[in-house]
Amino acid sequence: MFAIRCLGVSLAFFLLVYVVFSVAVVSGWRQVRRVGNRLSARRLATLLFILRSLPCAAAVLITLGFVVPSFLLLEPRVVAEPIGEIPLTLGACCVALFAGGAWNAIAAQMRTSRTVAGWLQGASAASGCDPVPLFRIRPSSPALTVSGWRQPRVLLSNAAAALLNQQELESALRHEIAHVRRRDNLKKLMFRSCGFPGMAGLEAGWSEAAEMAADDAAVSNGGEALDLASALIKLSRFASVHGATLTIGLVEDSGSGLNARIARLVSWEERRVASSRSLFPWYLAPTFAACILSMVVIYGGALSRVHDLTEWLVR
Repeated sequence: MFAIRCLGVSLAFFLLVYVVFSVAVVSGWRQVRRVGNRLSARRLATLLFILRSLPCAAAVLITLGFVVPSFLLLEPRVVAEPIGEIPLTLGACCVALFAGGAWNAIAAQMRTSRTVAGWLQGASAASGCDPVPLFRIRPSSPALTVSGWRQPRVLLSNAAAALLNQQELESALRHEIAHVRRRDNLKKLMFRSCGFPGMAGLEAGWSEAAEMAADDAAVSNGGEALDLASALIKLSRFASVHGATLTIGLVEDSGSGLNARIARLVSWEERRVASSRSLFPWYLAPTFAACILSMVVIYGGALSRVHDLTEWLVR
């Protein structure tokens, strides 16, 4: 009974924390993005990914770091205290949340695998995209995309290869390699497993920033930027790909996002790329160290407060 009560309370708190943080993120991510627009595309994409991951990360941290230890250390094991309807209901909803997230992730992976398998029929291996495998495929769409998150590969259609010159193709392939290095397909899989209503706008904002970050990583001078812009214009005539959620194409859409990317490349600035490649601001390390030290100092009192909350929830 003690283990069941611990599990029920932990799941209930996980759900409550997840919902509270998700509502906060859905309500405030646009304001955060407006401030983050001053950052490089790479840092903006990282910031938006952190925001999207925050509800699940906070729920896991609070549940495993506070709720479970407070219950195990402070809850009497000899008391045959029944589980109330509230924690049982919330726990069941949390299990449904886990099951739905797992289903979404598995379904997205299966749909993508079937679609990519169709693209690869009659494909041939090619060179020029080290260290990521490159395959030439027969279908015209996708023109150029990276698929997979465990063993990523770049798929290039024969029609796109014939349309691009050598410089444009090299810039486009560097763009796809940048997506692989940042594990963007794995991030998209994580989004599918942590669903919440209203997150679509944040995910679209992250996708736009991730494309611009990959653009910046693919070019090092104005000539390469113009080559990539030319590749975007040429490949924008191909139809968009549907049904392969866990892939990232060079041209994800043909709307305002694509126009903004082309405009950025045409007006390429070396300082912008340099800032996007800068490292984590290590001057923030003392702040993080102070936060960790403060948490260690107040941890015992925090466990007592959390245990009081679990007692209130059980009743």
